[in-house]
Amino acid sequence: KNERIGSKFSNSSSENITIFNNLKTFVKKILHTFRKYKGTYDFSHEVYNSLNGCLICKGCVTQCPVHVNIPDLRSKFLNLYHSSYFHPLKDYFIGSTETIGYFFSKFPRLANKFFNMPISLRILEKQVGIRDFPKFSPEPLIEGLEKTSYTKNDFEKLNSLSSKELERSIILLQDAFTSFFESQIVIEFYELLSKLGFKVFIAPFNPNGKPLHVKGFLGKFHKVAEKNYKWLSNLSNFNIPIIGIDPSVVLTYRDEYPKILGKDDLGFKVMLPQEFLVSKSSSIKKFFVSKKFKDYKLLGHCIEKVDAQFSQKQWKDLFRCFDLSLDVIEVGCCGMAGTYGHETEHYEDSFGIYKLSWKKNIPENHYNRENVLVTGFSCRNQILRFEGYRPLHPIQALLREMSV
Repeated sequence: KNERIGSKFSNSSSENITIFNNLKTFVKKILHTFRKYKGTYDFSHEVYNSLNGCLICKGCVTQCPVHVNIPDLRSKFLNLYHSSYFHPLKDYFIGSTETIGYFFSKFPRLANKFFNMPISLRILEKQVGIRDFPKFSPEPLIEGLEKTSYTKNDFEKLNSLSSKELERSIILLQDAFTSFFESQIVIEFYELLSKLGFKVFIAPFNPNGKPLHVKGFLGKFHKVAEKNYKWLSNLSNFNIPIIGIDPSVVLTYRDEYPKILGKDDLGFKVMLPQEFLVSKSSSIKKFFVSKKFKDYKLLGHCIEKVDAQFSQKQWKDLFRCFDLSLDVIEVGCCGMAGTYGHETEHYEDSFGIYKLSWKKNIPENHYNRENVLVTGFSCRNQILRFEGYRPLHPIQALLREMSV
């Protein structure tokens, strides 16, 4: 009895200490933030302003002679900086993109009306510091999938598959960007894989944590990464490929997760679409395509080109398997750079960067625009807001060629 009382007292004492420390940190942030706005000098502010212009494109990783990873250093600095100063409102909004998206994706038409009301647009742009927030897909992902051969709760049947069935099975991971804002891409990838003879199990949505890492919420990012690591480790026990769609999300599993978790090898690999499909090229070559468009052009995502250096060649090899031509266009960052271009303060710079290499590669002729393919969600959004149309993802082009 005395031990139980002592244990309860110890736990209560520990909780009180935690509450006290959190309150102390909160008060410290208030005082430091107040001094900041009063103009008190701190060299950290200069570093913050300098890193605020980082595109997080990871070009420095390959272009810099010593391969300095500025985006990684930036996240660590922001985490340290905001231990003394509050984040701006836009950071909390961006950091919670995945949870916000999951909630509003359940009723997308209402969400789109809400976010596109004049007062909402004004508050987001002027008060929060966010503009051109993407529209949710008009039809929720699951509703769209149910119009295909997809069966609800299919994912739960993985345990009952035979070894032969597992050989032609894959697990498709969701990400907030394609599932909530471009659900058609997920649906069409599902259809493409099904046409190629694979049994596709779509995993339930789990936040990846990429927005948290970008804005320096490393404590929260660590918790998300740890949870996903355990989940994906269990999925890897089925010994079937795990595939994601958006490059920035997929490569977060492969680059940022090992670093935040302190593991050289996670024991599993989340594959990009082209990595998986190229590995199955021998079984793809037998499929007939229409050759409606023989010559496609690919504008690649900057992080995809850095963290998966063979990714562009793999897309080219994949299209060759379908007897299609794909020209990989050398471009820099599109200027959207994840959330950078959505931040009000960066709008002009974002447009300027877009004009440097991307704009000149977008044909004025609407018919030729169907040949331009883009892998990154943020890149497609950038083209949409400056050119008025959303280009296709390469997997959408392949499905169209097979369907005609």
